[in-house]
Amino acid sequence: MFFHSEGDKLFYTTMGDGPCVMLLHPTPVDHRFWLSVADLLAPRYRLILPDLRGHGQSEAGEGPITIEKLAADAVQLLDHLGIYRAMFAGCSIGGYSLYEIWRTFPSRVEALAFCCSKPQPDDDAARSKRAENIDMIEKSGAAAFIDATLQAVIGPTAHRRWPNKVTEAREMMLAVPPANLVAVQQGLAARPDSVATARTLRIPCCVLAAGEDPGSTPADMHLLAEQIRNGGYGAEYHEIPDAGHFAPFEQPELVGRILRRFFDSVV
Repeated sequence: MFFHSEGDKLFYTTMGDGPCVMLLHPTPVDHRFWLSVADLLAPRYRLILPDLRGHGQSEAGEGPITIEKLAADAVQLLDHLGIYRAMFAGCSIGGYSLYEIWRTFPSRVEALAFCCSKPQPDDDAARSKRAENIDMIEKSGAAAFIDATLQAVIGPTAHRRWPNKVTEAREMMLAVPPANLVAVQQGLAARPDSVATARTLRIPCCVLAAGEDPGSTPADMHLLAEQIRNGGYGAEYHEIPDAGHFAPFEQPELVGRILRRFFDSVV
């Protein structure tokens, strides 16, 4: 199914019935990232799984794919479906988008689950690395970037035990046009600092870290939980030792159980 946001045609699918939960995937994959988790949630919840702009079947539009655009797309999808308020879970860029949804559309948010999505912005080293990635993609195409990304986002445990997951992720990544990969890297490099935003959260929150994640480390995610608590509101914190940055894709049964218990506690 499709809807339009800022004039661009974006894809989504739905599963299940009940209270509404939107699942926002990381880059550079698509909504299929969440399907195994969604199977565990669908008996109790109405799940909304979009392809973020520039991924899967969704158009990219013009310019960088920013956190601000992704947040606006998510709320536009709620409007399209006639849903005022929902719970959200996001991984990596999907989780970064949750900070912006809260900043700009707080009344639309019932609960937030952050998976491997630290609140800090890119530092100078990370922005330099993104510039190198963009140069690599523009000069040599997407293959080398995708191979390096797979090593970074999927933990060594999954590489060793479930090589089929690496194959599935590579298939999704190869479907993203190189220009869209560049637009995402540009948007990620410009994402704002959300540490202060975490202290303003006044809704139920779940923070999920992965022990093999070098991008949003357990220390980063623990900082997020502490910032939420420092703002005066509680936050669950969970850590999965044998998973990387794509923890919901690598360990869907465990992540699904955590999210099911969290959303059940909200409704």
